[in-house]
Amino acid sequence: MAIFWMIIIVTILALLQVTYYNKRALKAVTYERRFSTNEVFTGDRLELIEILANNKLIPVPWVRVESRISVSLKFKKQENLDINMEQFHKSLFYLGPYSRITRRHEIHCLKRGYYDCSKISIVAGDLFGLGRDSRDQIEEAARLYVLPQILKADELPEAAVKWQGEVSVRRWILPDPIFVSGIREYRSGDILKDVHWGATARTGILQVKVRDYTVSPKIMLVFNTQISDRLIGGMNPEDIDFLEEGINICAALAAWCVNSGLEVGFMSNGAAQIGRTDTPSLQMGCSQIHLKDLLRQLATLVIKMQTGIHAVLDKQIKDGFSGMDILIISAYWSETIEKRAAQLRNNGNTVTYIPIGGGGRNG
Repeated sequence: MAIFWMIIIVTILALLQVTYYNKRALKAVTYERRFSTNEVFTGDRLELIEILANNKLIPVPWVRVESRISVSLKFKKQENLDINMEQFHKSLFYLGPYSRITRRHEIHCLKRGYYDCSKISIVAGDLFGLGRDSRDQIEEAARLYVLPQILKADELPEAAVKWQGEVSVRRWILPDPIFVSGIREYRSGDILKDVHWGATARTGILQVKVRDYTVSPKIMLVFNTQISDRLIGGMNPEDIDFLEEGINICAALAAWCVNSGLEVGFMSNGAAQIGRTDTPSLQMGCSQIHLKDLLRQLATLVIKMQTGIHAVLDKQIKDGFSGMDILIISAYWSETIEKRAAQLRNNGNTVTYIPIGGGGRNG
């Protein structure tokens, strides 16, 4: 009889705890997830930090946190984690009374992109797994930009290096014929038309005008996501991987421009972000904040033909682009592109072809 009553009591207690955990397992339980930084470059490492706290006297036998995380974010260790081929991330915790657990997961960022890991499902339950409580929440800090690599000078195509040299010569060596920044004494080799006769008369010593540097050119980067003018439909994965180098070239040129004090903008015929139908476009700017904005556009750009490259160049012609250095970063050059490039040159721009992969293809 004693065993019978013991069984009854245990059963009642089990049912009570199932009822409790079914409704209140997550009461006073808080969860926080964040990345150690919200912006890194491709190949960098960072930490995903999870903080779980139980702010009540009753322990929680198990808590499972679930979310989807891209396979491009590779975890160094997978202890207490369940990560399947689709990268469905699960963390399992035990929470004692008034306890707090912090876990740090080192992650290697394999590919550029924007990663939203903010949607989280939390499930908790009793000892027997019969009762469970759940909730969904959003963690704003669990969003991450992985910026493209900024190539070194010796990793850039020869055409890009040559263009950088030409811009430096035009900017720093050729004096501006209009703007004068000051006056100095005459030196051997100064030309007669630079003599400042008024200052010479006042000082009694031959004075010449000091001309300012040439007005800094404005750079417009144009990234072509087509591999051919004849592209119809989607692309092969190997073509997409090939065009990734073009994004790295754009990133390197943008960084060089800003660090050299040059205004730079960006246009492309790809998709601005996954699920969007607009193409990326960024107006001219020259600051580290502007550079970060441009790099973020490169990070989120989807390599697909949202519109033909001719449409992007036609827009530049229609908008009256003039006095710009237009760089077309493309896997190929074709009559279609050359026709637009000639029109842009006639409008007072320079147009330079930067081939992806070191060489060019016929379109």
